[in-house]
Amino acid sequence: MKAIATLRPISSVVALSIAALLVVATLIAACDSNSDPEITTVTVKGDTLSILQPLAITTAAGKDVELTAEVAETPEERAQGLMGRTRLAPDTGMLFVIEPPGRGFWMRGTTLALTVAFVAECGEIVDFADLEPLSEEIKNTDRPYAFALEMERGWFTTNGVVAGDTLQLPPRLRPDTC
Repeated sequence: MKAIATLRPISSVVALSIAALLVVATLIAACDSNSDPEITTVTVKGDTLSILQPLAITTAAGKDVELTAEVAETPEERAQGLMGRTRLAPDTGMLFVIEPPGRGFWMRGTTLALTVAFVAECGEIVDFADLEPLSEEIKNTDRPYAFALEMERGWFTTNGVVAGDTLQLPPRLRPDTC
């Protein structure tokens, strides 16, 4: 009798778990002096794979305010943003890499009350805007920015973060000119 191998479909959770392991293996393999070894958490929920990046904002008083952010680098990740989320973990948000710069933010499909910090290419926070849940009104600033950090409304105020403070960008995202 001949044995026949059959392939069974795998669940999306198993597929994402495998993808997460591959991402972690790739990050470990890519580590060198210019890489970002601080990416430490990969979360799989349903069909969502999230890589969390520990970050800090240095205030004018020299205090480091720690947070964790998902990094939205691709057009698809930026378009999805925080849509469909019903809550954020404490001190957690999303860092958007803005390409091209200056397009603005809206809240289509996002039910959370958020504040966005507009961040210049070397990490200086140049402005803030409160974002209304489900609003399609575009919020922007006239100041140049290359990143945007969305956090729960009130987080920046509660933590004493103001314009002029500096987001410590991950090394892989920080331009050499900074």
